[in-house]
Amino acid sequence: GLAAIVDEFLQTLASESQMARFAAAMNLDSRRRNRQLTLDYLCAATGGPAFYLGKDMKTSHAGLGISASDWKVAMDHIERALKKLKVPESDGKDLLALVDGLAREIVEN
Repeated sequence: GLAAIVDEFLQTLASESQMARFAAAMNLDSRRRNRQLTLDYLCAATGGPAFYLGKDMKTSHAGLGISASDWKVAMDHIERALKKLKVPESDGKDLLALVDGLAREIVEN
């Protein structure tokens, strides 16, 4: 389930004009790695069997200039993915709360 959410989120986010700059500099291998790290992080954070071996959120997003506006767009895309994939409301709320709690580590300006 998380893999489908991550795939839908990353695909639609990359097509968003405001967010395209984040994916523009990534080659296919980087995009695959980003997808896997995102999935591993969410799986580990929700109690799943995966181990997250990436950097902490602050370090991995440092210098990207992610704004509060960018964050809102990303959260909107996560919500859309949850709705499209018919994730149960309680599970969706839990995932949104988890992700939104990362804002203080990711949003720079």
